[in-house]
Order: sequence, then structure tokens, then C-alpha cells
Amino acid sequence: MNIFNNNRTVFWILIFLIMINITALATYWVYSRKTANPQIPASETRRGFALRQELALTPDQSTEVNKINATYKTSSENVVAAIREKKAELLEELSKDSTDINLVEVLVNDVANEQKKLQMANIKQFLDLKKVCTPEQTQKLSQIYAELYGCVNKEFGKGQGKGRGMKYRHRFGQKQADTIK
Repeated sequence: MNIFNNNRTVFWILIFLIMINITALATYWVYSRKTANPQIPASETRRGFALRQELALTPDQSTEVNKINATYKTSSENVVAAIREKKAELLEELSKDSTDINLVEVLVNDVANEQKKLQMANIKQFLDLKKVCTPEQTQKLSQIYAELYGCVNKEFGKGQGKGRGMKYRHRFGQKQADTIK
């Protein structure tokens, strides 16, 4: 009789474990379906979609922007490759036991010259894009470039603090020179 009770207990434990496994599998299946990325239409996967959407470009403007971006890409690829090459040479020279400071200076100047070329290509791209855009789109484009460069645009960040940060937050903060006696 004790065998029947033991079998019954084992039976219910097995049923309980099976239910836990089924629940775990169902949960995994549900969450994997939710986190799967929805298919993006082919028209949205093209390069420059975010710019077109952000600026609300017309089809004609989009065509011009695509041409400008393609020109920028072809003109900047060589410059970016040259920057990488010069930086690799610079790091190689710096890692030597006896670093030639004159060669390092030449390499730094080479990197700076290549970065100047890239900056000029960026400016040319911006000016070309600006010609295609309306004044409202140009304002949005300026904000996009400001974010890309890590800068703040004229309208942003110019509160009453005059760039002094948290220094004057409380009356016990740093005092101005004319108030200290």
C-alpha cells in the first residue's frame, strides 16, 4: 500500500514538472515573437532614409540628396582611409622603444591635413544639401549637423547661467569677486 502512495506522489511531481516546462516554453515563445524585429519595407532600408524622414524631403529633393551623399561618400572614402593609415603609422612609431619625435610631428601634421580635407568635404556636403532644402529644412539640417558634431546650436544652452554651470546654484556657492569683502 505504501508503494501506491509513493507512485502517486511521483506521478504528481512529474505532472507538476511537465507543467513548468510547458509554461517555460510558452513564455519563451511569446517573448521571442515580441522582440523579433518587424520587417522593414525595402524602401525604408535605403541609405539616407532618416535624413529624408527628418527633413520631410520631397521625391525630387530626395533624388538630389542621394546624389550629394553619393558624391560625398566617394570623395571622403580616400580621405578616411588616409587618416586611418596615418594614425596607424603614428601609433606604430609611438610604440617603438626609441620614438622619433620629428617623425611623430610629421605624422600628426599629416593626420591634421587629412582631417582638414574631411572637414572641408563635410562643409561642401552641408552647403550642397542646404541648396536643396527649404529654410525650415535648413534649420533642421543645422540641428542634425550640430548633434553630429557634438555641439549645441545657437538656440540651445543659452540660459541665464552664462556658462557657469552649477557654481551659483546656492547662495553659499562661489561668490563673485566684487561681493567678497
